[in-house]
Amino acid sequence: MLFSIVIPTYNEESDIEETLSNLISIEYPHKEIIVVDDSTDKTPCIVQNFSSHGVRLIRPAVRRGRCEARNLGIESAVGDVVVILNADVLLPSNFLKQIARHYDDGFDSVTVLSEVKNMSDLYSRYVGLHYFRKLSRGVFEERKTTLNGIFWSEGFSVRKSLLDQGSLFPSGFPIPIEAGEDVRFVDELRTLGCKGIIDDSIVIQHIAPSSFREFWSVRKGRGAGTPQVRIYIDGWSYHKLFVFLVMKSLVRLMKVLTIIPGIIYVAELAKLSSKKPKIIEGMKLYWCWIVEQTAFSIGEFKSFFRVLTAGRK
Repeated sequence: MLFSIVIPTYNEESDIEETLSNLISIEYPHKEIIVVDDSTDKTPCIVQNFSSHGVRLIRPAVRRGRCEARNLGIESAVGDVVVILNADVLLPSNFLKQIARHYDDGFDSVTVLSEVKNMSDLYSRYVGLHYFRKLSRGVFEERKTTLNGIFWSEGFSVRKSLLDQGSLFPSGFPIPIEAGEDVRFVDELRTLGCKGIIDDSIVIQHIAPSSFREFWSVRKGRGAGTPQVRIYIDGWSYHKLFVFLVMKSLVRLMKVLTIIPGIIYVAELAKLSSKKPKIIEGMKLYWCWIVEQTAFSIGEFKSFFRVLTAGRK
């Protein structure tokens, strides 16, 4: 069985070398690594340094976002199974061996669990603790039965033959979709009759945003995906979307002003954190929560007006 590992990159010079070094050391001979790069930094130069290890670099003539980059990588893949990675994900050395047994058993996709590696940094720790909170609440156990074994995660893999039947990641829109595309991707796999499995015994690591600038940018990007998905995929009207975004922002504002919802949430996170004293950790996490809520709303409205302007043109 041949695995094709597809990685879209955009200005990942701080992450991509460690990721590729990790991938070429994986204990599985039948694999190809494809990097589809839209960068303006040194990322392509770093990737080319791994060409002797079989890493293939694709540089699109025009940058059309992460969805299109993933699609280009998938279309050029020759493997039986495609593994979709981000540039900050680190796989265990036996990862391909572990997921191969599920494909040998007849499954069409494999979802694994991921954890944040750099938990010593505040903003990345906030992301990691949010994930631990889901685990403690049994969210992933529930998804095993409610989502037919198909759920998007870091290191998600799926049979190439099934991907060839679908439309892949949503792309070709005036504004490239920045977030939410993965959910629609697995939604389509379910309609195609994909037989998936969620294996929580396989855990991979990823590097979460560690600085304020990175955290703010990623959270704004998450917010930006909402208008793009609602307009381009769901077919909402601009009026309906605007009202929806206003209501979401008002709800967030009320949560922030009343304080209690935020305190309850970060108190749960602080309990899961190894940092002490808990009261200080809770205050730090509360700051992260405030930043996140603000970034979501700003990202949503900036994206809304971008989509609106592009639509009028």
